[in-house]
Amino acid sequence: MDESTQHARRCPRCDTPAQPGGTVCERCELPFEGPAKVRYNPAGLALPSPVQGHATVLAAVAAAVLLLGFGAWLALRGVCPLHGQLVDQHLSADHSALVTRIRVTNEGSRKGRSRCRVTGVAPNGQLVASDVALSPTVGARASVEFDVAAATLVDSHDVEARCS
Repeated sequence: MDESTQHARRCPRCDTPAQPGGTVCERCELPFEGPAKVRYNPAGLALPSPVQGHATVLAAVAAAVLLLGFGAWLALRGVCPLHGQLVDQHLSADHSALVTRIRVTNEGSRKGRSRCRVTGVAPNGQLVASDVALSPTVGARASVEFDVAAATLVDSHDVEARCS
C-alpha cells in the first residue's frame, strides 16, 4: 500500500482516520485487517486463561442458585403440610352440580392456602375431576371448610378430594 491510501483509510466502526502503519483503530481498538493476531494489551498484563473465566461464571451461577434456594426456603418454611378431607357431598338445588364440602387442615407454623381438586368415577368408568379450587387462607395449626361445586361430577361415585 502506498502512503496516500494509508491516510485515506478510516475505521469502519467509528470513522476515525487510520494512523500510518496502524493495524488497530486508536479510538475503538477495532482491528483493520480481520481479527487481531494477538489480543490488544497495551499494558502487557497477563491474560486470564479460559478455564479461569469459565470457573468464575460457574461459581457465580452456583452462588445464585444457592441464594435463590435459601430465599425460597425462608419464604416457604412452616407453611405445610396442608391436608384435605371430603366432609360432605350433595347435589345442588337444581341438580346441575355436585357440591362437596372440603376441610383443609394446616399442620404448619404459618398460614397458607391449598389447591384442591375433587375426583370421582363416572357411570361409564372414566375418572372425572373438578377444576382446581383454591382454599381460603388456613391459619397455622387450624382448619377451614369450603364448598366446591362441580357439574362434571353429578352422576359420579367414589368421590374424593385431594389437596396440596
